[in-house]
Amino acid sequence: MTQKYRAAPKDDLIWHDLDSMMLLYHRPSGITHMLADPAPAIIEVMDDAPLTAGEIAARLTALFDLETSVDAEDIVIARLDELRTLGLVSRVSG
Repeated sequence: MTQKYRAAPKDDLIWHDLDSMMLLYHRPSGITHMLADPAPAIIEVMDDAPLTAGEIAARLTALFDLETSVDAEDIVIARLDELRTLGLVSRVSG
């Protein structure tokens, strides 16, 4: 079974642009996180659907001009692990 991930509910998050960074306030924890790309984009493309890292990478590739020499799925997996540690993304059964 392929691992799927789900972003925190949109109502739990307050976004604020800060130059090249994104401030993200997570209501349940009361913590404000400072995120750099591609983390905010990953959360945004996840919407409310449980997705695999490959599906998230495909959505990002469709929206942004990604280098073809870069394995987008590996980058997404690394960022998902970080976001999961912050409580902004969770693993779900697929």
